[in-house]
Amino acid sequence: MSIDYRPRLSIEITEEQHLALGRLIPWGAKNELFRVIIDDVITLLEKHGALIIAAILTKQLTVGDLPTVKEAINVDSKI
Repeated sequence: MSIDYRPRLSIEITEEQHLALGRLIPWGAKNELFRVIIDDVITLLEKHGALIIAAILTKQLTVGDLPTVKEAINVDSKI
């Protein structure tokens, strides 16, 4: 008999964050979206260590600062 173990990440968010996520992310997309974000954070941590945490928490680095994000947004806006 195998146990279907599924680790979960549970964090507190504000009511405003909850409402915005519900309004902006299509139904069923949250899990996949946050899995991809977690994978990217893990990659950054493996490459750059705890400095990434400090940069994100102090808002010296945001998702919008990443060149690939800017390129993806520019590509999408041309479609």
